[in-house]
Amino acid sequence: MEGKLLLVLLFVASVAASGKYRPNYKPNPPPVCTYEGKTYNVGQKFPAGDDCNTCTCKSGGRVSCSKKTCFCDYNGEEYKVGQKFPADDGCNQCSCKSNGRVWCSKKACITTCKYNGQKYKVGQKFPKGDGCNTCRCKSNGSVSCTSKYCPPPSGREGSGYILLEKAEESLETGSKVASGKYRPNYRPNPPRGCTYEGKTYNVGQKFPAGDDCNTCTCKSGGRVSCSKKTCFCDYNGQKYKVGQKFPADDGCNQCTCGSNGRVWCSKKTCITTCKYNGQKYKVGQKFPKGDGCNTCRCKSNGSVSCSNKYCPPPSYN
Repeated sequence: MEGKLLLVLLFVASVAASGKYRPNYKPNPPPVCTYEGKTYNVGQKFPAGDDCNTCTCKSGGRVSCSKKTCFCDYNGEEYKVGQKFPADDGCNQCSCKSNGRVWCSKKACITTCKYNGQKYKVGQKFPKGDGCNTCRCKSNGSVSCTSKYCPPPSGREGSGYILLEKAEESLETGSKVASGKYRPNYRPNPPRGCTYEGKTYNVGQKFPAGDDCNTCTCKSGGRVSCSKKTCFCDYNGQKYKVGQKFPADDGCNQCTCGSNGRVWCSKKTCITTCKYNGQKYKVGQKFPKGDGCNTCRCKSNGSVSCSNKYCPPPSYN
């Protein structure tokens, strides 16, 4: 009997020495938390690293973070909650909502105008066809044309001759006025007002040019004189008002429409990817940390933000 007891004791000692887990043994929890390479005391609060949420160091080394929705993803770009930005149709406006969803206006967007059987892009200028006036395709699909008085072209028709109708033989003078002839030195009376975009204005009257910026004046002789202020900038086929700010096409920098019609954009270096454990990830992309329970996210500054929850060791059978 004593020999059997000795054998049992030797077996238990050998199992303990072999590195197997002792039943009901639990490791002492760490007294602090480690998050993104930094150490925090139990109860301490600190930023989650996404410029929005907050974390707290819990007992046992666990990190608990708030889970507020801070960003919206739209066409691969990240926008903060409440931020407004142009829709991808270049016409509607979008905003990032608190639930992380993007809401965009749904107005019908017109990109072309039709004039005399031809199509023109919004903002494009083209000849009216009378030899002196010009037209512009407006964002509402209508066409705005100047309506200056155009003198007739040079030549017989331009030197003041008018076509007379066929006349009968004159009894008083015994002469004939042949059909198709012109009377020299005849000049038509100039119009008393001006016509512009289908509307008539009196001489001296001021009215909008139709581009939401300039002003026109009706001059004598039916001429229309308009100011020529630069009102818009063109950027990647889109029109912006002078002073308006909008995102650059790199999704990172900010642009402004200058008073000279030129677009100025900031030139900060834009980061589009992050590198983590030898892998590349796009800004805003989420991916596993590699410890079986935490996740990471690629931030717009090129750094990687990972949750740092306490991960229990894998179970052993």
